[in-house]
Amino acid sequence: MKLDREMEMLLNEIPLLHHGGLLGGGADDDADLSFLIHELAAMGVVDGDDDPPPPPLPPPAADFLGFSIFNYPKKGDNHLVSSHPFSIANYCAHMPSLFDPLPFDASTAGADGWDIRCSPSPPPPSAPPAATPRPSRCKNSRKKNGGAMAAAASPKKCGGATAAAAGKPARGESLAGLRGFMCHVARDQHGCRFLQQRLDDGKREVDAIFAGVSRHAAQLMVDPFGNYLMQKLLAVCDAGQRKQLVLTLTADPFVLVRISLNVHGTRAVQKLIESLRTREEIRLVVDALRPGFLELIKDPNGNHVVQKCLQSFEADDNKAIFDAASVHCLDIGMQCHGCCVLQRCIARSRGEHREKLVAAIACNGFELAQDAYGNYVVQYVIDLKIPNANSSLAQQFEGKYIHLSMQKFSSNVVEKCLKVFKEADKANIILELLAMPHLEQLLQHPYANYVIYSALQNSKGSLHSALTNAIRPHVELLRTSPYCKRIYSRALLKK
Repeated sequence: MKLDREMEMLLNEIPLLHHGGLLGGGADDDADLSFLIHELAAMGVVDGDDDPPPPPLPPPAADFLGFSIFNYPKKGDNHLVSSHPFSIANYCAHMPSLFDPLPFDASTAGADGWDIRCSPSPPPPSAPPAATPRPSRCKNSRKKNGGAMAAAASPKKCGGATAAAAGKPARGESLAGLRGFMCHVARDQHGCRFLQQRLDDGKREVDAIFAGVSRHAAQLMVDPFGNYLMQKLLAVCDAGQRKQLVLTLTADPFVLVRISLNVHGTRAVQKLIESLRTREEIRLVVDALRPGFLELIKDPNGNHVVQKCLQSFEADDNKAIFDAASVHCLDIGMQCHGCCVLQRCIARSRGEHREKLVAAIACNGFELAQDAYGNYVVQYVIDLKIPNANSSLAQQFEGKYIHLSMQKFSSNVVEKCLKVFKEADKANIILELLAMPHLEQLLQHPYANYVIYSALQNSKGSLHSALTNAIRPHVELLRTSPYCKRIYSRALLKK
């Protein structure tokens, strides 16, 4: 078995050595060939030099390219049968024609469809022919060399190199091939990326892509990939194209609202809002969003669209948003996303819009102060130090400070009142705390103890002394209760 494999390997080397001779091999190739013949003769595979020559074979025919067609031994052909399975004499009788130089017929090659330009041009007469490196006998090396030779002679690669050398084709030609299904390309991950890159090539490409996708803007804005193309298109399109998109998206008021509620569409609508330049475009977008303001403000995606309007437009352009926030301030302020939008509305509003909005929040201050999200809105209003708003809140909280101090969220509002309110309002809060029959309940309460601590920090004079004297009898309780340690740590109580 091992002998058969060695014989097969040696037989396979013979054509390669002949081929090496064709490519420019010399004495080394002849020596290698002689060595292989002796090895095969020792195995009894090939005829020795003393064996009689076989009968001559008929001359080989030629195919349509000019290459010789070899008639290999067939079953029943007695004149091809040798005394051994393989005869080097038979092999040499027909193999030399394979290596005879063949002239290259340009007319024949052109008729076959091959690119004549791919054929290597002959070297100039003055330059000596370049020596082709001898192929290695290593199988991996032959693969590498053969791959390099095939790549060098490939008509496709040569044609591509020729086209690249001649200059890039017009970019508009490839986009013309997408006409009719540009929207489908934009909804593909790689197609969308390709179109985004083409937008950087110039006005011609922008116009071509805009013509293909503008009618499908609503569908692409909510697409996981198409929304990125629309954002890029809004950044590079001209004023006329932008207005056309605005008119398309605002023709049905609920279309823009639905897009804004989408996780992908919200980004595209925010980009649209950033790109608006004229008052007419702003009016169209705001009017289209108006029917869904309340839903947008409370939505995790839509609230970003409303905040982008507040950030990008002037106060007069956002009048519709301020009016909606004033009417629904209680509903909006008690929602996780709405409380952030409500604070942004206060920050961006001016004049009568701000006064109206703050007054509406102050009127609902007691309900908002007890809510997990509304208490932040009330604290924001208190920090503004608007006299009318703080007076309204103080009137609502009067007589209810103990109730508010014992709740988790409203206790934060009472602390804010002790820090920001006027001295008279602070005194009313502290006096109400002191009027409680069992002050120790507030000292040990998990939330009210923070209110007592803030009262100690923000009081002075006789009011502070009265509060300290009311707490001092409970020093032993302060030492043992986990909620009273902060109060006991005050230096005045340790005396």
